[in-house]
Amino acid sequence: MIPVLKPTIDERTKKELLEVLDSGWWGFGPKTQEFEQSFAKYVGAKYCIATNSGTSALDLCLKAHNITGGELITTPMTFVSDAIVGEWNDMDVTFADIDPKTLCLDPDSLVITDKTKAVITVDSHGRLADVSGIRKKFKGLIIEDAAHAMYTPGAGKDADITVWSFQAVKSMPMWDGGAITTNDEAIYKKLRTLTWLGVEKSTYDRVDKKKYTWDYDITQSQGIKAYMTDVQAIVGLGQLRRLEETNARRREIQAAYNEAFKNIQEIKVPEYSHTVQYYTMSCERRDELSEFLAENGIATSVHFKPLSEMTYWKKAVKRPLPITDAVWQKLLSLPVHNALTDEEIKHIIKTVRDFYTSGKNSEKNIS
Repeated sequence: MIPVLKPTIDERTKKELLEVLDSGWWGFGPKTQEFEQSFAKYVGAKYCIATNSGTSALDLCLKAHNITGGELITTPMTFVSDAIVGEWNDMDVTFADIDPKTLCLDPDSLVITDKTKAVITVDSHGRLADVSGIRKKFKGLIIEDAAHAMYTPGAGKDADITVWSFQAVKSMPMWDGGAITTNDEAIYKKLRTLTWLGVEKSTYDRVDKKKYTWDYDITQSQGIKAYMTDVQAIVGLGQLRRLEETNARRREIQAAYNEAFKNIQEIKVPEYSHTVQYYTMSCERRDELSEFLAENGIATSVHFKPLSEMTYWKKAVKRPLPITDAVWQKLLSLPVHNALTDEEIKHIIKTVRDFYTSGKNSEKNIS
């Protein structure tokens, strides 16, 4: 089965990972600090805090800005993290609708009230959210979830604070992990202690060449255990080193699919994505196509079944979501990752074309 997404690492990273394992220092340490500095420079931010996941990073952004209670507005076209962190901070979560082309939150659908304290907007599929449009309607905290946009030029530039994800299926996978970038020094310093339950100095920072300083202080109780480890960070440094190459391969696949499907009436190819986090096309008879592809050794997925369709999160639907309701039912994600071979890409294209041009999903049309 050809997977939808597949993480890879190079031989140099494997060697460096073994070196970290042999070093005896697996937790937050020198490699995490190196990753933070390299990542901040890469995305053009002053500061970076590396975390154990993008979900933790989202939660910490609210905590660092002292956001509790009130309303959080986010998109339903995302993973549950963007909503659940609101509840973790005693917020009432409300969904706004999306733009039908970009699948990002549509600023025109925002209804801001005196209870609205934060907006989390998502760079859906690597396409940048309209942060400036949101800012015209809302002057409070805007968090940019750039989990899909590592790295789309311009990501992380306009929001108050930005969150990144390195989970295994992301375009820069490091089996898991996240990061927060900011240009606010005070927020950066607060985040540093928040990643470890309010402890004001990490274990690594309490070690020098001569001795280990056991004493430390705790000055507040907001934090969670969310720091990145050197084992994750060394993988991240390797992935950052090859990111332009792996993203370029994804764009090659995107271009091949677009060219192959552009004249199939039942398919609407997606808007351009720099990272091609997912290749998600709109297609007729989606579920039948997905089954047909599976029968021919090709895995697919739906990005995303909206949170507004989930039993628990229906309560966040305070107003109609006509675009979300209409769009998601035709979306299907095809395999797109740098491990795909040219032959596999040809097989995927041929199989999709066979479904729509040769009598649909009949086995007799498979050559």
